[in-house]
Amino acid sequence: MSWLRLMEERIKRQQHHPAKKSGETAHKKHNRVTELLLEMWPAYLIEVLVIIIGIWITFAVEQWRDNSKEAELERVYQKNLLADINADQQSLKYSIDNTRVILTNGNELLNFIKQPNTDPLSPAKADSDLQNILARPKFITSDATFSDLKNSGNLRLLKDIRLKNLLFSYYSMAQNIKEAQNAEQEATVVITGPYFFKHFAMGNIDNHGINEQQLKSLSTDAEFGNNLLLRIHNRNELLNGYKKADSLAVEVKKALEEQIKD
Repeated sequence: MSWLRLMEERIKRQQHHPAKKSGETAHKKHNRVTELLLEMWPAYLIEVLVIIIGIWITFAVEQWRDNSKEAELERVYQKNLLADINADQQSLKYSIDNTRVILTNGNELLNFIKQPNTDPLSPAKADSDLQNILARPKFITSDATFSDLKNSGNLRLLKDIRLKNLLFSYYSMAQNIKEAQNAEQEATVVITGPYFFKHFAMGNIDNHGINEQQLKSLSTDAEFGNNLLLRIHNRNELLNGYKKADSLAVEVKKALEEQIKD
């Protein structure tokens, strides 16, 4: 029973049993109300405390529920980010391995045109190198989870500051690589590709590969040398980017695994 209810009951009892003296003054009635308040203040204080504690418990329970939901969502994001990084590492390995093959073939041709007598090439090997250097292995990042984190405003769910910094560094590097790949693609389509398709039979069509005379002329062909250097330069630039991104991916993966383990 609330303190107000207790006061009401007390007043009713006094009304049903009025004082014998009818000359009771207003001052005395006021004193009785004051006495009643003094008697009931512990009940009033307890009820206020109960209300405050009840409200606090309600807020605490809601906060716990919200924190539990956020912690669960954070764990989901961490696992999805880890899956994206694992996929990226496979794509980076493919790009790194195949770019090294391109650079090996390009450097064989470059060494030949610089010193044809010291570093000779057979027509068959030259054909193979010419076809391989036009390849464009491409790194494609899996950034769906990170994009969702940024666009949904859920980036706040990731509490670890170091992990956030690593993610921003990694995906910034991935964006730089994407731009470099686009620039290389444009250079290949506009400059290098047309030259090679005009002067060389790609795929040794009808056994019309490069012959000895054509091979010897490459060492004095400035246009061929320039196109070759452009391909080597672009692929070297991309290889450095791939390797940096792979190193960052290792750090991001380690940080994610530590967070998921905790």
